[in-house]
Amino acid sequence: MKKVQVISASNCKNCEILYDVVSKIVKAKGIDAEVEKVLDVKEVVKFGVMTTPLLVVDGELKHAGTPLPSPQEIEEMIGG
Repeated sequence: MKKVQVISASNCKNCEILYDVVSKIVKAKGIDAEVEKVLDVKEVVKFGVMTTPLLVVDGELKHAGTPLPSPQEIEEMIGG
């Protein structure tokens, strides 16, 4: 099972959108993945970036900041 993390800042609208899109893609495509929303600034800094949201798949940073990737790009990042 893959571990997909959306690392977010509190009150971040783009973070909520990314989390929702990722969750819907995983469910719709039947991808064997656990989707987790992380609200810890230390996790953002750990990847050496200063922007949110971050999309992390199995510990690997796939995307940071805005503009948000398209649903197709997200699916490719997740590996669906």
